[in-house]
Amino acid sequence: MITEPQRYMLVAKVYSYQDRHPDAVRVLSDGIARHPDSGLLYRHRGHFKVSIRDFAGAVDDFRTSVALLAGQPDEIEYYQAELMPEVERLMLGQESELLAETTAINAANLERLRDVYKGTLQSSAWYHYGLAHYLRGEYDEAADKYRKTLELCVDDDMTVATTDWLYMSLRRAGRHDEAAELLAATDLAMHINEPSYYRRMEMYKGVTSPETVLSPTDGDKKTLATQGYGVGNWYYYNGRHDEARAVFERILAVGHRAAFGTIAAEVDLARMGA
Repeated sequence: MITEPQRYMLVAKVYSYQDRHPDAVRVLSDGIARHPDSGLLYRHRGHFKVSIRDFAGAVDDFRTSVALLAGQPDEIEYYQAELMPEVERLMLGQESELLAETTAINAANLERLRDVYKGTLQSSAWYHYGLAHYLRGEYDEAADKYRKTLELCVDDDMTVATTDWLYMSLRRAGRHDEAAELLAATDLAMHINEPSYYRRMEMYKGVTSPETVLSPTDGDKKTLATQGYGVGNWYYYNGRHDEARAVFERILAVGHRAAFGTIAAEVDLARMGA
């Protein structure tokens, strides 16, 4: 049977899909008041605190989440394409197909879900923990969290996204030798369902150019924000600040406020004095 914390999570997710992130935080706060030991609820509230630019609050929530989840079996975490049909079933009084029991991390499930864009509860908690530190300019702390995330990744999509943010954290922290070692150790022979972070990694490794990754005809607003932030950041830590600023401003003009690339570009522009 689906649990009450899962129901709070689903309601918050639906609000987030409508860009109503303060409502998502409110619902999760209500859930936490009833279930203060739920690492699931803290993980998602931290995520949506990032969306409303409460980075300090997000760090606090993720710190609590990973502590509550420590030692527990990890599980598959689904995203919008899978969760919205689940919401529909529940609203129509039908049986849950995804959340009635957790999807364990095992070879059979990973093969069955090979072509599904997904994460895991624990890797997502640590991943977004790193993001909250990154957005606060705490790049060493972000790198530490992303190193931990890599230990928990179970597929190439999560691995390449984590490697990307780890690489950027190391570059921003001035740990360029470590960043170079990370790139050298990253094999691009991957099974990818969502290519935005993969294309950024191709750029870092010199397989493709920034202009190709930032093609104006490639993808939707979220894709442009995600791929664009990698390009702008690459310009930034290679000393090409005017080009970085132009890319960050272009990302903000697209208007996808919830995309992590948009939030990071917004923070960087503020630090650059825009």
